[in-house]
Amino acid sequence: METEEAAAAEQLQQKQLQQEQEQWRGTVEAALPSTPASAAWPHIASFCALHRYLPGIDVCELAAGEDGRPGCVRYVASLQAPAAGDGGAGREVASWAREELLEIDGGARRLAYAVVGSSMGFGRYVGSMAVVEDEAGGCRLVWAFECEPVQGWSLDGLLGYLDGGVKAIAARIEEAEAAAAGAPPAGGDVDVVAAA
Repeated sequence: METEEAAAAEQLQQKQLQQEQEQWRGTVEAALPSTPASAAWPHIASFCALHRYLPGIDVCELAAGEDGRPGCVRYVASLQAPAAGDGGAGREVASWAREELLEIDGGARRLAYAVVGSSMGFGRYVGSMAVVEDEAGGCRLVWAFECEPVQGWSLDGLLGYLDGGVKAIAARIEEAEAAAAGAPPAGGDVDVVAAA
């Protein structure tokens, strides 16, 4: 009896280890040298405003709940490029996702969300975005994730997509803050850190 229980326990442990090994994890970062963390955070905290900051996202709207409250769900979509001569009218959805806000902490300047449905091959995906203060007066955006392998993607491909996204978000926040202050934006540095 003990050997059967030990074998079952070992089998369960091996299955858990295999599942952990099949998880993708990674982090990408972008510097906002001219924007203090306190100024960058409201842009990130506005959960249903992703289309303002992430190129390729044409639609970001509240699908359920109250914007900015845990449990709310946003619908994000990328639209197909307009056909020649139609002026962009009647563009169809190329890809979409529904993302639930899991937690938001204004003091820590961090939010976490999960993809709860998509057309892009995502199964379980949990991401977070944090605004981290830098000693020089600027800040960094840190986008981290953990997910099941995504159908049709490689880990490097996903990291590359998120890296481009965090760079673009940082640049657009810098531009918005510079416009609000009446000054030109500074260029930002970006680092990519990955863990498989």
